[in-house]
Amino acid sequence: MPTNDICLVVADAARARFFLLEESEAPRAPLKLVERGALANPDLRSRGTSTTGRVRTETNTNRQAGPMHPIVAQRARHELELDRRFARQVAERAAELVAGWSIGSVILIAGPRMLGLLREEVHGALRPGLELKELAKDYTTLTTQELQRHLIVSGVFPASPAAG
Repeated sequence: MPTNDICLVVADAARARFFLLEESEAPRAPLKLVERGALANPDLRSRGTSTTGRVRTETNTNRQAGPMHPIVAQRARHELELDRRFARQVAERAAELVAGWSIGSVILIAGPRMLGLLREEVHGALRPGLELKELAKDYTTLTTQELQRHLIVSGVFPASPAAG
């Protein structure tokens, strides 16, 4: 059980990672981030992206399709809906992690587009009394230690005596 009741959700369109701030045995760093789960977006492969997240090039065989063709707008709406669906799954998982908390903070860390989608979904999933905070950064590829250092530097977490 976390002592400071802080849950971090670090996400992008491809994956989400969930962390809790917990007590540590180390006297110089009394608090540490502990990863408590991850989700991968199952719809990402259907969007023409590889497992590395790079967009695959598409060959358009439709003679009528072009940059101004309605199919482009339709694809954008479809991708937004897939991102929204993933944000909903992330919100549900975050709500499960903090279900027993009466007070505490959930901190969303994501790029601007995903942050907006997560904000909508997580806000509705949290119990009253829990504070929602945000940081518009893409930190999904950082290790746990790198993430904790970035959060201390940005002022999200207090500096431990070791970092002081």
